[in-house]
Amino acid sequence: MKPFAVPILIVGTLMFTPSMSFAQAQAIVIRNTELKSKPFSDAETLRSLKENQKLDVVSRKASWTEVKAQDAVGWVKMLSLRFEDHGTKSFSLTETLVSGASLQKGTNTGSTTTTAVKGLTPESFKNLSPNMDSFQKMQSFNVEKTVAKNFATQRNLSDQELAYVKAEGER
Repeated sequence: MKPFAVPILIVGTLMFTPSMSFAQAQAIVIRNTELKSKPFSDAETLRSLKENQKLDVVSRKASWTEVKAQDAVGWVKMLSLRFEDHGTKSFSLTETLVSGASLQKGTNTGSTTTTAVKGLTPESFKNLSPNMDSFQKMQSFNVEKTVAKNFATQRNLSDQELAYVKAEGER
């Protein structure tokens, strides 16, 4: 068998392995947004979606989620959605690999979207409380200054002066 045949067989098997999905995931639109024909900011807008509208999640690709809105299927930016059934729909390995491998620029303008944390609201920060177990674990990593200096010396590390970033309005 030729050396490249094994990877081709593995990829071929993965591509035709059915997805192991459970219940259909649901999402709710958290702000008025557009349903796009493709997962790009400059793609054709199929329709407008209203805040609190329920959608069925079909798949995910980078920062976009493919959804079914009544009789239309299209793409919505992931940050415009709140997901209802966390973990009830899994995506096949094939779907995940294809999604990751096909990260590409927008169709015409070369634009793409990058996302960070999703699902946090101002209310999420109102009643925060410390996680004491994590705090104690963090404290257990504390070392004496001499031990740290010896470690740095053994690995040829040197001191660096860094200026603190000043808070807004600070002099």
